Amino acid sequence: MLKRLTLAATAAAIFSVPALAKDTVVFWQFSTRDAYIDAWEAAIADFEAENPDIDVVMEIVPWSEQQQRLVSALTTGGLPDVSMLGNNVVAQFQAIGALAPLTQYFAAHGEKHGYDVAADIWPGDRGYYELGGEWWASALAVETRALYYRKDLFEAAGLDPESPPATWSDLIEAAKTITEKTDAYGWAAPMSIDYLTLQNFMSVYLSHGARLLNEAGQCGLDSDAFRQALALFVSAFEAGVTHPDAATKPGNEFRRGFLDGEYAMIVDQPGIYADLQNEGADFADQVAIVQVPAGPEGTFGFLGGWPLVLWDASESKDAAAAWILHATRPEGALKELSINSGMIPGSRSLAAGEPWNASPFDVFVAQLQNAYPYQHPDEAIAQMGQMEVDTIQKAIQAVALGEATVDEATVRLCEDINEVLAR
Repeated sequence: MLKRLTLAATAAAIFSVPALAKDTVVFWQFSTRDAYIDAWEAAIADFEAENPDIDVVMEIVPWSEQQQRLVSALTTGGLPDVSMLGNNVVAQFQAIGALAPLTQYFAAHGEKHGYDVAADIWPGDRGYYELGGEWWASALAVETRALYYRKDLFEAAGLDPESPPATWSDLIEAAKTITEKTDAYGWAAPMSIDYLTLQNFMSVYLSHGARLLNEAGQCGLDSDAFRQALALFVSAFEAGVTHPDAATKPGNEFRRGFLDGEYAMIVDQPGIYADLQNEGADFADQVAIVQVPAGPEGTFGFLGGWPLVLWDASESKDAAAAWILHATRPEGALKELSINSGMIPGSRSLAAGEPWNASPFDVFVAQLQNAYPYQHPDEAIAQMGQMEVDTIQKAIQAVALGEATVDEATVRLCEDINEVLAR
């Protein structure tokens, strides 16, 4: 019997090339740091060794360009198969149908390796990545904030250096005492239109029981709980316990000020600890780190992070999903990626081991058990990114500058949020 050959097989026989071409996965990676790029290259080499029928092509798109590049590619074509994203914009792209769900791939991978993929993701990440009953992203890295405080300045102000503030009210009172009795400001509390402002304040309003969205999906911040949180937060500025230019100062200047000894306390990320050691600050051994203070409803940390997503335009979805899971699951490349980049991994089980179970990461890992998105307890919505930038930070600054009362700022804030929601 004459064997019939497909066109591809005929070409292979004539030109001596494989009958089946490799799947190519185009991957957009947003960090330009050499250590991070090296880590990704090693991860790709490891994946390709395990999957010789798949080629991963990494393209480096700087964070400053990624939003514009993605939006442009959505319009004109040229989207990658896989990319990183900020956690706050996953819902934006999911809402317009640009992403492919990962739920089936989570299930298949979990069955193969004997564990529940979704259960290994940090609790707060569900609010960013599980939307409408489907998973749309796989967590690569997470970040949160903790309270740094200087024991020497607490002692100099007559405060117990072994008893850091347990509540936000305690923090304000301690900051007042330190400001009065030492040469430092008590708290590096930002009040400007800067992400650091919202990353600090969201822990205050969530801990007071305020919700960004109400049951009707409209602004939920027109509440006594939010007003109390806003008044308490801005009282740090009104009492002079933070810098007098806090309402206009960029976030990085607060970090710089803490490293230079200007402040006794700051709520920030793990990198501050490394900076203190690298710069040889003479008070570095006096800095302690604890979880953020509580409010009436408990402790709520900021949750940032970066997942990998599968773009719906991909023609190699199975191969692309395999790469995503290799890069984000603990038995894949995630450990080396995280260590080499200084990240806390998006996998809870991986973060329970070295080096994240030791100082300073252990405090942040503990905080991640109670770290949530801005809109907690609701799912993220498409307008999330814009609301972060255009609304809450403006309200804080307006009250700090005396341009609005707490009541006036709250009313305007909800008007702004509802306008964004209506678009």
